[in-house]
Amino acid sequence: MLKEVTAIQKLSRRLQAVADLTAPWSRIADIGSDHAHLPIYLAEIGQLQQGVAGEVIPGPFAIAEEHVAAAGLSERITVRLADGLAAIAPADQMQCAVLAGMGGFLITQILARSAATVASLAGLVLQPNQNVAEVRQWLAAHQWRITAEKIVFDDGHCYQMMQAQPSKEPLQYTDLEALMGPCLLQAGAEPTFVRYWQFKLAQRQKLVRQLQQAQTLPLEKLAALQREITLIEAGLEQVQPRK
Repeated sequence: MLKEVTAIQKLSRRLQAVADLTAPWSRIADIGSDHAHLPIYLAEIGQLQQGVAGEVIPGPFAIAEEHVAAAGLSERITVRLADGLAAIAPADQMQCAVLAGMGGFLITQILARSAATVASLAGLVLQPNQNVAEVRQWLAAHQWRITAEKIVFDDGHCYQMMQAQPSKEPLQYTDLEALMGPCLLQAGAEPTFVRYWQFKLAQRQKLVRQLQQAQTLPLEKLAALQREITLIEAGLEQVQPRK
C-alpha cells in the first residue's frame, strides 16, 4: 500500500534540475514519467495547472496512477498508457513536454514521429542519458533553440539537460556547441562543467593511449577520439583561458 504524500515530493538532484527547466510553463507533459514524481512535485509547488504523465509500460503506468491518486492530484494530472508523445491529446493544450532519463536517439525518434504535437508546444525539456550532441543537433535542424542548460552530478553519474523553444530563424550549432552545450559554454567556468569535461578528456586520452598499443590500429576510432579530444580542449580553453 502506497504511503500518502504529506509533504512536497522530494526529487533527486537530476530530476530537480529537470524540474527547474520547466518554468515558466504550467501545462506540462512528462513523457516516460515512471512514478510521476516530476508532475506531482510541480503541482505541489504550485507551478502545474494541468499535467500529463505518459508511460508506455503497464507496470510503471499503474504505479504512476497510484502515486497521483495518493497525492490527491487525479484531477490535475492525467496518467496515460501511451507510446511517446501519443500520451498528449490536442484537448490537453500542453505547453511543454519533458523527455528525461532515456537515450538521446530515442528522444529524437519520439520527437520526429510526433511532428504535429511537437509543433503545438512552446517548450521542450530534454535530459538524454547518452548521445547528447545528437539531441542538440536535432533541435537545431528542426528550429528549436536551446535557451537554458544544466549539468549536474547525481549518485555517481553526470547528467546534461536542456530547455528549448521554437525559433523562427534557421539554427546551426558548431561541433563544439553540440558536444558541450551552447549555453553551458557561454556560462563560463562553472565547476561542475569543468570537472565533468576534464574527466571526459582524461578518459579519452587514456583510451587513445590504449588503442595505440594494439597490434592493428583502429584508425577510424582513433581519429574520432582525437577529434573529440580537440573539441574538449577547445571548450575548456574557452571557459578557462590560460593566463
